[in-house]
Amino acid sequence: MRKIISSIEVLSPTEIQMIHDSSIQILETIGIHVPCKEVLDLCSELGGNVDYEKEILRIPENAMVTVLDTIKKRNQQSFETESLKNDIQAHISTQVFYTDYNTKTSRYGIRKDNLKGFALLEHLENFPYSSPVVVPSDVPDQISDLINYQDIYKYSSKPGGTYVLTPLSAKYILELNKLMGKESNYLLETITPLSFKKDTLEMALLFAKNGGSLSLGPMGMSAATSPASIAGTLTLENAEIIASMFIAFALNGQISNYSAPVHSMDLKTTLCSFGSPNQALFGIAVGQMSRFYGVTGMSNAGLTDALMPDFQAGIEKGLTAAFNFLSGTRSMGAQGIVGADQGISLEQLALDNEWINYYNYITKGFEVSEDSIGLDVIREVGIRGNFLSEEHTLDWMHESYFQPGLFLRDNWTNWTGGSQKELLERAHDLVETATDGYLNREPVISESICEEIDRIIADAREEIL
Repeated sequence: MRKIISSIEVLSPTEIQMIHDSSIQILETIGIHVPCKEVLDLCSELGGNVDYEKEILRIPENAMVTVLDTIKKRNQQSFETESLKNDIQAHISTQVFYTDYNTKTSRYGIRKDNLKGFALLEHLENFPYSSPVVVPSDVPDQISDLINYQDIYKYSSKPGGTYVLTPLSAKYILELNKLMGKESNYLLETITPLSFKKDTLEMALLFAKNGGSLSLGPMGMSAATSPASIAGTLTLENAEIIASMFIAFALNGQISNYSAPVHSMDLKTTLCSFGSPNQALFGIAVGQMSRFYGVTGMSNAGLTDALMPDFQAGIEKGLTAAFNFLSGTRSMGAQGIVGADQGISLEQLALDNEWINYYNYITKGFEVSEDSIGLDVIREVGIRGNFLSEEHTLDWMHESYFQPGLFLRDNWTNWTGGSQKELLERAHDLVETATDGYLNREPVISESICEEIDRIIADAREEIL
């Protein structure tokens, strides 16, 4: 066997249909606030009912179903290909605060933190994208997204991006992407419940007109911006997702993901929870709903409410991630986060890279063949022998055993004798070794491209500031 085969479900076919039908009713009768005439015009051409005075889009069932069916047909091949994958990858969600686990301090992020983050991410194989770890507080707010793109392209060999803040900065980000030959993508997010910001729609339009792709990201929160019940939250979330799919389809005719970064509110603290058991239930349901619509699913799993990488963090990350991916989704919540968006930690990034290696080892399965069974060597070793010195062991030991980089396997005497460092210290050491000299790293692109990037940023400064 070379693949984990699973069919974890929390919704029956009837319940999936109930959520879908209820979502359709929401969009037909209540609608969604879309404060942008050009977007409303495009949605009207697609069959939407528009109240221009109130800026409300209502989507009749026939128009919605037509779009969903078209999306499903267009994405059938890519959906089937993605469904065959088992391994997972991690990504970054740019945070406001930077947390140092080693010193147990947290502060606003600065530009140097991103340079250190880029240096570390070069060494983390499960992070194919190298987005900025923080919003730099030591640059002007109006162009912090542009500064982040400037640093990504200069100092990261991996592709990356960050949240686009304004239509004005979006114009220059598109110019940077064109210069670098990079695909442009914009995250089209709702303001739950059932609303968009005007500048969000304007930026989506701008990206679509320039050949960029659009991703979705409604982020409902039970008992706050969504009903307290899990079913109610999922239904409202689903309504916003398929409404976003309708709008994105109207803008550029394509959409390939069902992204549901949905959460619950902790009713004691009123904080958004990233690690509650609901995240596992949401993840399973999102896997089922995404298959219903025939697009790749994403849910915020593999996260934690813990502020330190302790047992709570491990169980919340591990269980929610496992249920999420075994249900069929192909993407998870951003890694390296301290608690529920309380900041980012480079030590946590290193730890997350480690547990993803652990997870991916499991999901690759194992080979069953005459060679792997090794009947000949079993006969040769016989009764009461051992396999340590056998050539078969040498042939199979790397494939058949996960050797951790940070996780510890040792005996009690060595651990209590002080010869082994605690996990957090080991993660910190990895960070410091991997980022040694990060402030003196040379750009990964040519001097002429650097100069052109700097020119674009200078033009942006002059117009925006």
